[in-house]
Amino acid sequence: ANYVGGLAGYNWGGTITNTYSTGAVTGTTNVGGLLGENWGNGTISNSYSTGDVTGSGDDVGGLVGYNEGTITDSYSTGAVSGGDYVGGLVGESWGTITDSYSTGAVTGANYVGGLVGYNEDTITDSYSTGTVSGGSDVGGLVGRNWNTITNSYSTGAVTGTNAVGGLVGDNEDTITDSYSTGTVSGDDSVGGLVGCNNMDI
Repeated sequence: ANYVGGLAGYNWGGTITNTYSTGAVTGTTNVGGLLGENWGNGTISNSYSTGDVTGSGDDVGGLVGYNEGTITDSYSTGAVSGGDYVGGLVGESWGTITDSYSTGAVTGANYVGGLVGYNEDTITDSYSTGTVSGGSDVGGLVGRNWNTITNSYSTGAVTGTNAVGGLVGDNEDTITDSYSTGTVSGDDSVGGLVGCNNMDI
C-alpha cells in the first residue's frame, strides 16, 4: 500500500547509482517508479524509470514519491497519476534536483507538476515535457515552489482550476533563466509562466 517503488520501497540515506526500473508501479501513498521514498540525505544518480505509476493517495512520482535527498542525472518517462503532491519525476521534494527530467503525462488533484508536485529545495538544469492536469497549484514544471529554480523549462500543456502556470502554479521563491512553452488553461490565477507569484522572477 505505502512506500512502493519499482526498485525499492524506502531508501534511508543510501546511495543508488546507475539503476533503473521498467515495470508499472501501483500503491496508495509514497509511490514512485524507482523509489517510494528517498529519506535521510539518500542519493540517486544516473538512474531512471519508464513504467507508469499510479497512487490512490498522496506523494506519487514517476521516479520518487517523496524525496529528502539528492537526485542527479536521472529521469522518468511513464505516466503518473495520484491524489495530492504528484509529479512526473517527484511527487513531493525537500531535496535538490539537478540535471534531471520527466516526459510522462501527470494527473492529480492539488500540487501537481510536470517535474515536481511540491518543491522545497533547489531545482537546476532540469525540465519536463509531459501534459499536466489537476485542480489547484498546477504547473508544467512545479505545482507549488518554495525554493530556487534555475536553468529549467517545461513544454507540456497545463490544465487546472486555481494557480495554474506553464512553469509553476504557485511560486514563493526565485526563478531565473527558465521558461515554458505549453498552452495553459484554468479558472483563477492563470499564467503562461507562473499562475500566482509572490517572489522574484
